[in-house]
Amino acid sequence: MVRKACLAVAIVVLAGCDVQSTPRPIETTDPGVTESAIVGAEGGSVTLAGVTLDIPAAAVADDTEISVTVIDRPVPAAFTASSPVYRFEPAGQVFAEPVVVTLPVSGSSEHATIFWTVQEGDAFTALPTTVVGHRASAEIVHFSEGFVGSGCEGEDCCDAPNSVLDVVLLVDNSNSMSEEQALLAEQLPRMARVFATGDLDGDGEQDFPALSSVRIGVVTSDMGTAGYSIMTCDDAMFGDDGMLRDLGNPEIAGCEASYPSFAELTSDAGPGAIEGFVRHVECVGRAGTGGCGFEQQLEAALKAVTPSTSDIRFFDGSPGQGDRSNAGFLRDDSMVAFVVLTDEDDCSTQDGELYNVTRDDLGPLNVRCVLFPDELQPVERYAEGLRAIREDPADVILGVVAGVPEDLSVTTGDPAAFDAILSDERMTTTIDPANPNDLVPSCDTAIGRAYPPRRLVEVARTFGRNGVVQSICQGDFTPVVNAVLERVATRALGGCM
Repeated sequence: MVRKACLAVAIVVLAGCDVQSTPRPIETTDPGVTESAIVGAEGGSVTLAGVTLDIPAAAVADDTEISVTVIDRPVPAAFTASSPVYRFEPAGQVFAEPVVVTLPVSGSSEHATIFWTVQEGDAFTALPTTVVGHRASAEIVHFSEGFVGSGCEGEDCCDAPNSVLDVVLLVDNSNSMSEEQALLAEQLPRMARVFATGDLDGDGEQDFPALSSVRIGVVTSDMGTAGYSIMTCDDAMFGDDGMLRDLGNPEIAGCEASYPSFAELTSDAGPGAIEGFVRHVECVGRAGTGGCGFEQQLEAALKAVTPSTSDIRFFDGSPGQGDRSNAGFLRDDSMVAFVVLTDEDDCSTQDGELYNVTRDDLGPLNVRCVLFPDELQPVERYAEGLRAIREDPADVILGVVAGVPEDLSVTTGDPAAFDAILSDERMTTTIDPANPNDLVPSCDTAIGRAYPPRRLVEVARTFGRNGVVQSICQGDFTPVVNAVLERVATRALGGCM
């Protein structure tokens, strides 16, 4: 479509497809200038106020007066404009076929992106953009307001903005997680509003491009017990096997019995979309407390997104679910955020022998993962495997909400902050002298106790600024959600991670 648009532009404005070797400023039109043209069902390519619209046949049903107006609207402070803001009318016009809009770029065209207001509201979202010389082109399906620019400047700018996000929500569904699941669910409405508006702090000012599409899929920590029969582990072989959940929670009023395997919120979904999105995620994400008490959080997350074509294999030689049960969830062009909610450390074993209840020599069942760390999968498996799902690892974010003491939460990715967590005496895995089948908790509050998540922290540390660690012992998960949203916002703007 972009190449076709470029050819159409060349017919009307011959310079439109010239590749310039040096920056050349584009003379912009003064605010208030309006130009119009009639376009019929046969389509056509028109240039109005310096903007070219390539309208394919059947995009409009009847003769339609198209107008472009240069307006005096300031862009949000988080953006850098390389053109004026244009208003396209008829307001709210929806096209039956995608239309290509081409805007002139003033100055440098590096990371130039077309920003377009969402169909419901006035927030700008970033469109996938092709830049040729000093003209930027993108597909649109409705009329709004738009401009070309970037989301960052100078050394802080590493990429073009991105407005597509896929979230893997890894929920510990063991028998101690009811309150924590509810606390996260309380944050979902605000999270969805931030995604839809790009307003991080609720002050009415846009801080990053509104996301054009967000998907959230829920995976549990239950990966079975390698075939050994253990109480609370219903499927001893594979458990939930890294598959996206589609069952609603019957204990929550209004929940359906089942849902699609992921929830999606799009910028053109219309009224009521946020409420439906939130209800879907809550009903599936509050996964209950009937899951296996041997949590394999990292193995579940990795299996959920790993394609079967990968060399990575899981229990019993099984392949990943990325292109099998979970096919169609991850997009090739999306940012990916993993959010792990758990009150215990990861216990992803290499062969499952730690689950063998007949092995008295391995000590109490509940603390074997601490007593025999060499039996667990190396953390490098997850540090490398999770980031490898994207060509640019900067597009992968890991947020861990686990048993770190509240005063040690990490939001900046500072290596010293991770050092402080791992060296703190409260993060030492110690058998409880009063109960040899339990550990000393790392934090213990009114909502419950949690245990040192050393493996989870070690993996998050390898993500640099994209690694977020927050305490599950907080009675309010606002800081948890803020930390993850800030990482998403930075990357959505094209910032370096």
